Amino acid sequence: MSKEVINVLSFYKFIKLQSLEILKKEIYRFMSQRYVHGTIILSPEGVNINICGSRDKIEESKRFLLRRLKIHKVFFNEDTINEIAFTKLKVKIKNEIIKLGFHLQQNQILDDEHIDSSKWDKLISGGRVIIDTRNKFEYLMGSFKNSINLDLYNFSDLENKIDKLSLPAKSKDIGIFCTGGIRCEKASLVLRKLGYKKIYQLHGGIINYLREKPSSTNWQGECFVFDDRITY
Repeated sequence: MSKEVINVLSFYKFIKLQSLEILKKEIYRFMSQRYVHGTIILSPEGVNINICGSRDKIEESKRFLLRRLKIHKVFFNEDTINEIAFTKLKVKIKNEIIKLGFHLQQNQILDDEHIDSSKWDKLISGGRVIIDTRNKFEYLMGSFKNSINLDLYNFSDLENKIDKLSLPAKSKDIGIFCTGGIRCEKASLVLRKLGYKKIYQLHGGIINYLREKPSSTNWQGECFVFDDRITY
């Protein structure tokens, strides 16, 4: 008998959500009936999803979530894995899907800030400032060549840490990255607030970059991902 194919899926979307308790119950019921595990965070500012399950059930879940949440234009980080990444299903309601002390609205996200892995490599090779928006533990496991460590323990300290950096002129290019992209969405707004003009986010984060460029010499070390796996 062939081994069941397990997929792990992550995506996020900043979108205004209401009736969160009802939504929580509907999503939990749908996922639990299909033995899908992972964590789903619901908030007035949007949704952050990290789940795993059999390939067909993940596809069903993806279609259900897009339809139920009325979501369009989403980037999916999806991989086939050898074993279950999560052992439980959790659907949580929080004030923010990524905590930084403010709600982000979809119209504050600039599409032209997101760059693919090839443009990201050019940014690095051009000697631009590259900021790692993850925490100190993640940075020490691995990061992009010559990236700046913000020495973060809590993401909520991001603005204070960036404000203390001795960065070049605020008109110069700055690249930012995180594991899957969600932290960069809010980090970009913080940088704009501080007066920086040319900000570029690694689209899909490290996970997508390493999927597309597994042999890249610009990445050094390992990557700690949301479900406690390690990717290289």
